[in-house]
Amino acid sequence: MLTQQLNRTDPETIQVVFTNVDGSGSITTGMGVALVLTGASIDGVSAVKSTAALWPGFIGVSTKDVAINGYGLSTMYGIANSVAFSNVGTSITVTRGDVLVPSAVAGYFFTGALAVAAWTTLNYKMGWAASTVPVDLSNLAQSYVKGLIRAV
Repeated sequence: MLTQQLNRTDPETIQVVFTNVDGSGSITTGMGVALVLTGASIDGVSAVKSTAALWPGFIGVSTKDVAINGYGLSTMYGIANSVAFSNVGTSITVTRGDVLVPSAVAGYFFTGALAVAAWTTLNYKMGWAASTVPVDLSNLAQSYVKGLIRAV
């Protein structure tokens, strides 16, 4: 686990190491990351792209592209400069302060009217859109925005 030293001008962050064991490919910058919690891969390091079903193992957002069997860092708490959003087939606008939950697309986040209700069922682990201009996803499959992540 990496935590930064006391710094009065930068926000606090916590990052954890993971290895990509997701057979579907790379975990790219900004994608949600979840530890593997079933089978023989439970070692506290093996991780895949996050989904709603894997949310109990959610450990944050990848800080870089990580190839299969590669190692990377996940921002578990603090500002993530790139958080991947998906419109999951509908027109949405992501605004500052929106609660983010796992989308239907593995590794991506979504927001909407049901997101706040889902917040409690997801153990209060989530991200918020932060300090960047709102994103209109009506014509885009996905986009990226700076976000505040809380996976602890």
